[in-house]
Amino acid sequence: MRNHHELGNPLAGLKILDVGCGGGLLSEPEGSLFITTINKTQLSYVLGIWLAEKVIGIVPEGTHEWEKFIPPEELQHLLESSGFSVKAVNGMLYNPLTGAWSWRESRSLNYAVHAVKCGSPGEWDYTEPSAEPQHQEPPATTSTSL
Repeated sequence: MRNHHELGNPLAGLKILDVGCGGGLLSEPEGSLFITTINKTQLSYVLGIWLAEKVIGIVPEGTHEWEKFIPPEELQHLLESSGFSVKAVNGMLYNPLTGAWSWRESRSLNYAVHAVKCGSPGEWDYTEPSAEPQHQEPPATTSTSL
């Protein structure tokens, strides 16, 4: 496949969608976007922040900010309102003992999204986010299974 962009200006004519957590998009229409991120659930708070950062220490404390995690339904809405068609949303699980990721039916902790960029920006149905920040606290601790 040939790159149609000039060598000195690789971002010319491309749109950028910032979805947080380092997930940016540089794509023309019909280009694919793959995002892996953490769901905003009680389980992600307990395992991703409390256990991984504070108890086991497999990631530095302060790496994750639970209030910035995003549920898959909200990410799908953001993508669709920004000119994307969401093709798949799949759960993922990391095994720190083996260092391997695997696909899971549950999206309660980590998930991956595949979306494809639609036509021109005039065709998008973008709606501005609410002016008021929506603050959520981590849910109370209860039993949750993958």
